[in-house]
Amino acid sequence: MQPVPRLYRRAVPLVLTLLCAVAPGARAEVAVQRTFLRLPSSNGHGAVMLDLEQKKVTHFREHLFATEEPVIDVTGADVFSGGQPQVVHTRDLLFDAFFGLRSGGTQRWLNTQDANLEASGYAPWAPGKTAGTGVAMLVQKVGTLEVTTYVFAPQRLSHASFVMALRVRNTGTAAVTGVSVFSLHNFHLGFGRPGVMSETDENGETVELSGDVFSEKGFAGVLVAKPLGAVAKKAAWLGTATGSANGYNVVNGGGLQDLQDYTAQPAAGTGWATGYQFNLGDIAAGAEKWAGVVFAHHANPESGATARQWLSDWAGTSDAKALVEAELARWGGIQTDLVKVPAGVSEDEESLVRQSAVVLAMAQVRESDAFLREWLTKDGEARRTRFKGVDGKPVTLPATVKHAAKGAVLASLPPGQWTYAWIRDGAYAAAAMATLGLRSDARDALAYYLQADSGRFRDWRELQSYNMPPYIITLTRYHGFGVEETDFNDSGPNLEFDGFGLFLWSLRHYERTTGELTLVDEHWDTVSTKVADALLALIDPETGLVRPDSSIWETHWNGRQRSWAYTSITAARGLCDAAVLAERKGDADRALRYRNAGMSIRRALAEKLTDANFALASNLEELKTGRGYWDAAVFDAFAFGLFDPKGKIATATLRGMDLRLSSPAGAGWQRNDDRYDHAGGADVSPWGSEYDSAEWVIVSLRGEMAKRLAGDTARADRVLAWVKDQSLKNYLAVAETYDENTGKYKFNAPMVGFGAGAYVLALAQRADGKEDPACGAYFDESTLTKEPDAGTPDAGTEVPDAGTKPPDAGTPVQSDGDVGGGGCNATGPGAMALWLVVALAGAVLALRRRGA
Repeated sequence: MQPVPRLYRRAVPLVLTLLCAVAPGARAEVAVQRTFLRLPSSNGHGAVMLDLEQKKVTHFREHLFATEEPVIDVTGADVFSGGQPQVVHTRDLLFDAFFGLRSGGTQRWLNTQDANLEASGYAPWAPGKTAGTGVAMLVQKVGTLEVTTYVFAPQRLSHASFVMALRVRNTGTAAVTGVSVFSLHNFHLGFGRPGVMSETDENGETVELSGDVFSEKGFAGVLVAKPLGAVAKKAAWLGTATGSANGYNVVNGGGLQDLQDYTAQPAAGTGWATGYQFNLGDIAAGAEKWAGVVFAHHANPESGATARQWLSDWAGTSDAKALVEAELARWGGIQTDLVKVPAGVSEDEESLVRQSAVVLAMAQVRESDAFLREWLTKDGEARRTRFKGVDGKPVTLPATVKHAAKGAVLASLPPGQWTYAWIRDGAYAAAAMATLGLRSDARDALAYYLQADSGRFRDWRELQSYNMPPYIITLTRYHGFGVEETDFNDSGPNLEFDGFGLFLWSLRHYERTTGELTLVDEHWDTVSTKVADALLALIDPETGLVRPDSSIWETHWNGRQRSWAYTSITAARGLCDAAVLAERKGDADRALRYRNAGMSIRRALAEKLTDANFALASNLEELKTGRGYWDAAVFDAFAFGLFDPKGKIATATLRGMDLRLSSPAGAGWQRNDDRYDHAGGADVSPWGSEYDSAEWVIVSLRGEMAKRLAGDTARADRVLAWVKDQSLKNYLAVAETYDENTGKYKFNAPMVGFGAGAYVLALAQRADGKEDPACGAYFDESTLTKEPDAGTPDAGTEVPDAGTKPPDAGTPVQSDGDVGGGGCNATGPGAMALWLVVALAGAVLALRRRGA
């Protein structure tokens, strides 16, 4: 596409205005699609996942988090191999589990039957409501029988565990006779730790039967299965078994053959599976009957009796129906007694808020100890740990150790791969918890960061020039046991400083929202010295910004670190909030220093990180090149109240975001321009990928807040509606990203702080309607002296950046700085038609100028 001639450039705003006036829906979002079909449930100890596409349970992990701790050597030092730190992975213990049904003179496994995807999802917390619980449902129809599988991690069973229950309801007008239910459970308890989304091996497993309770044990521990209801048959078989000895074949054969009772003596084998048969008999028209199984895992293979006692104590004599109803009632109590829904929400918005509260709760780690074997992945491979026993004394493995995991909020639930505790995601999540009224959960989330094993990277060579101060907030994320970690690639580690400011903001938000002061009172010494003071020490005296780091998009080190706007934005907001906390604590000296530093960083952002039109740039290094500096992370400069959302910095920045980063398919924004910018200059932003061009929910929701504060309620409402509609279609799981061209869910879901938490905060800000300037007032933009220069690259240029995706492929078109903004964007589907009209109008003007 050729540059827009200067001759008719002034006609563009008028034409766009007219088009927007007559066709406000010209840039509609694509139709939402259901692409998320794996529903997780967690009780903070383990996690289970029901796959609606495969119609079975496909995942059960021994911990909620992805990794436990670093691998260490005999001296206690972290082990590296191939430049990568070695870690102890959490194990996925399940290949699959599902039900079968006998009815109508035949039998079949239910994973072969169609699913009713409209009726499936999360069970309602109250009659007439949608979802709001951690109980996943799979609804199917076999003849006149409606069969619903319920899968959940019991909230009151404080161990890695789950329930799989089946309700069989006769929706016909005649009784259905001779109904039986079968269950199949294929756990993998052998060697290996291949990563939490890959099954452990199934070698060396042994099955034992005690009454009706199966215990299957192997290197990875013991898994106990307790039936819920009267059992007719108790079966166990090896995968190599044939004919009627193989329970899977029995049900899959279609005939009315029963499972064979397991009567053999325990023997080690590869690939054991177990199952139950429940004979329900006749089911009258309109009636229902239930069956089910509850499972629990203990990491010690010899602790089957302990795990059986856990299940006995929790379930007692309750049947499957009673346990499902009790779990739903518990979630209902949380929704009724604790959750505070923001004012003014629609029915669908309320559903998403309540399920978001569930996601936040399920993503929080509740465990504080773990049994560790003396071997790591197989016999003879020694395991070592830095953690002490529950009595605080050093231990010799095998032993139960006390760790620091409790309270951590993970960035995603499975199947999302980000089941790690990032401080960044966690800060938004903790703020959302406080907003929702989940006070104790929010307190635990924030306290976790003050008690975890952090400060581990202070002496790393990457930070030697920074004279890194003592610190307590991780520079990246945490292993599950509460140990600071970072990830590596060819460019070294990620080392991020935005967590300091985000923690301080979230901490004050918690105190202001809940009125609870003891958390700060108990930890002020740590908060002040190892968070706020540490942040002060990271301010670069030459730029006034926070020193270069990896920041929100984790660009790694070794020349990729930058003076990122987002890091300084969070620092400015966090220090302003720390000043308020210091004042309340009577720490006047710190209050003054924090406030002055916060305002000074904000001034540096305004003076050194804005382009000639006053638009905020992604980072100082890209700004100096004159192009490729657009990054939606800077929306938080306005959502966090640093600058007047109606001022010239906000106006120029929001206009630039609309022109450059509006998603072609959706209502939100791509995260930055790094996938396509700097052709021939990859040394400036060499990390571009599909992650950059995807439409990001977190930046879209923070952009929604900025737009609403700026008075653009139309665009703000579109973003909220888009996220709501996408989530409703996908079982109320808020995604990390949408595909920028199709709108489909992309990468990870359900996201927690960057998804559910961000949505809650956006609705709360809409309901509150108040502005919250950092340090009590917006930056005084009248003090800015530079003047816009229409000829400055990327400050409103006519010519697209080198390497930018062509406009007809959906990437925002660069144009004059006077064009764009609002809810009618010249991007996405239909953008070319819009620009052709603009070009035609310009051509007419050009001809008239020439006297044609």
